[in-house]
Amino acid sequence: MTEWFESSTNWYPSRWGAKDELGTLNTITPEKILSAIELVKHGRVYVLAQPIFNNMPERGGVHGHLYYALCQRSSDHRTPFRKQTKNKFGSAIGRIEATDHLGTHMDALNHIAFDGKYYNGINASEIETPFGTTKLGIDRTPPLITRGVMIDVAAFKRLDVLPRGYAITIDDTESFLSENGIKIMSGDVVLFHTGVSKLWESQTVFSQFFESSPGVGYELAKWLAERDVAAVGADAPATEVLPPEIEGTYLPVHQYLITKSGIRIIDRMKLHELSKDGVYEFLFICSPLPIRGATASPVSPLAVV
Repeated sequence: MTEWFESSTNWYPSRWGAKDELGTLNTITPEKILSAIELVKHGRVYVLAQPIFNNMPERGGVHGHLYYALCQRSSDHRTPFRKQTKNKFGSAIGRIEATDHLGTHMDALNHIAFDGKYYNGINASEIETPFGTTKLGIDRTPPLITRGVMIDVAAFKRLDVLPRGYAITIDDTESFLSENGIKIMSGDVVLFHTGVSKLWESQTVFSQFFESSPGVGYELAKWLAERDVAAVGADAPATEVLPPEIEGTYLPVHQYLITKSGIRIIDRMKLHELSKDGVYEFLFICSPLPIRGATASPVSPLAVV
């Protein structure tokens, strides 16, 4: 079978037009938002972002490491450093140095290219600058407020953590959905729990998954794209299975979802609390930082039930 990247099949312009920068976020309509809000019955909130801290797990050779430090301490507001105020004022300020793919993050549509082209066939060389891109940056991504669905593959397989290199299949997904009476609909955000989530606090253990990890398989990526999902995420380092199933490729699931289909990806999510409580359907809220031209943004998604 010839894959899309091996043929001359036209994969652009987008069905939303040659100037579109939203991708499948076009499917999150006002009606979709109102419908998702109706899922809230208990007012319980789950934070789906992993903690951010120095020496947290990161792909050092690719993304570099987080560096956070106090650049101003409250004690700096005193003589001889500063004149003492009547109200004995003090303040602390920190400085962050990090990749835009820090911790739990959302990939923008300018993150992955095919043959020098980003989503909607936009030429990378025409929009890339030293300070980001002029199109498709994370600043073009509006807040996501929609229905969220979590596929708890680890629990379905009765495993704490899926094996490294395990590709989540269409059958895994459909079987889980059928067992729980859930259907994927256009505009949903679909998340996958592999069990890696609870390993985050151990840099040594979690980092073993950066090059060999369970995650979304390639055929499942096609299945998700056919259903016009708004975004795909997982608790695994890259959301997709590593190493890739297709020999000679690199991050083909990222490329199929982001570049070809206009579907954003949220990596390294904290999903074990949803799994523990058996929460598989919820109001999903996520708003990236509007960093102009950035290829991603750290995010703190919420599941509300």
